[in-house]
Amino acid sequence: MTPEDAASRFEKLRQMVAKEMPTFIEQRVAHSAAEYIRLRVTQQGKNYLGGSFKPYSKKPMLTSGTTAKGKNVWRAMGSKSTRARGLNWVTIKRGGKNIHLFELKGGYAQLRRLEGLQSSHKDFEFTLQMWRNFGVTRKTTTQNEVIVTLKGKNPEAQKKINENSKRENISIIGLSDIELKKLAKMVDKELQRYINKLGLS
Repeated sequence: MTPEDAASRFEKLRQMVAKEMPTFIEQRVAHSAAEYIRLRVTQQGKNYLGGSFKPYSKKPMLTSGTTAKGKNVWRAMGSKSTRARGLNWVTIKRGGKNIHLFELKGGYAQLRRLEGLQSSHKDFEFTLQMWRNFGVTRKTTTQNEVIVTLKGKNPEAQKKINENSKRENISIIGLSDIELKKLAKMVDKELQRYINKLGLS
């Protein structure tokens, strides 16, 4: 390969990286990053530093059995007559109305079990809306870098991410060092593909 040919190929490599790499990062790398985060949190209950999130609360809580987070709980407590006799009922006033609530002794952890959800670790899943609306929201490309933003795709999802992160005192959507290394390898592999395609390897 002559110096002129090498220079031409390197220029083509520069152009290929500038044209194709931002799309690869947005469509493959960033989406992989979001999936790494979601799977780690939901399947392992681990934060990006490797620690566990706080366990679901077992502190007794009040529920009405009529909300999205209580209908199955109400049905699981037995027949209507059994529920009426065996539950500890509390009446509170809200907006000038009397609201009848019953005590769930095992707290939110019990509520999740009665709803058919796992409670061995915190996965921030109930309605699934937060994770379904988490992912790539913006890409910014400059001459030297590609910046991709991962967050809630709508205000409701981002609000839940913010609230959960505040309760945990750590971002629930941070990337671990291991995950960052896996993403870097994806970029390196794609770059090597460009190099091989232009006969520069």
